[in-house]
Amino acid sequence: MISLSAPAALELPVDELALHVLEDMERSSTWSSYNYCLQYKSDASYNGQGAKAIAEAVQWLLAQGMLASEPGNSSSHAIFVTRRGHEALKQGIATVRSVNRLQGDLHPLIEAKARRQFLLGEYENAIFVSMKAIEVRVRQLAGFGDEVIGSDLMIKAFKSGGPLADPAAPSGEVEGTMMLFRGTYAVLRNPSGHREVSFDDVTEAAEAVMTASLLMRMLDKIERRIGQ
Repeated sequence: MISLSAPAALELPVDELALHVLEDMERSSTWSSYNYCLQYKSDASYNGQGAKAIAEAVQWLLAQGMLASEPGNSSSHAIFVTRRGHEALKQGIATVRSVNRLQGDLHPLIEAKARRQFLLGEYENAIFVSMKAIEVRVRQLAGFGDEVIGSDLMIKAFKSGGPLADPAAPSGEVEGTMMLFRGTYAVLRNPSGHREVSFDDVTEAAEAVMTASLLMRMLDKIERRIGQ
């Protein structure tokens, strides 16, 4: 059984509790999800809501592919810890959450560039290629040549009267959009292009990739506007 008391377990989010359960399953060589949950139901301190929380955690692990049905075993409850489960135990809850946040929520152009690098733990590369994709698309939509790059590209594309600026938007919004693209590029793309950058905070790295995804969706709207 996990080392947490029932009240402590109930206070945890299901994903965090699930990793405690997964660690315990691995340590105790658990093979049956039914028997594993049954021991909590039989425990006086866990019986009730505590046992249900453990059952929820087990179901979460199955849904996330961290547990799977044991092949060749006739019991429907026979399980084993998958490769993804072992990786999750090594990575910890912050990485698991960050990876889950990037599952299916990224703009397709960002996902194609960055998701594989992120899953490999190459966070700097994931952010670099994400922002590079933004730069390439801004240049294409604005109709500029390859000689217009970096922050200068963002200023020329989004400044008042620029090819991507919305002529119907208030001046403050136009300036804000320009500053958003310019600032994001300067902070997330430029450092990696000039020096070694280490993104050791997986949550920060995931949010950087998601920021690039947001910018790409803004470019979708801009493309629809200028295409009309």
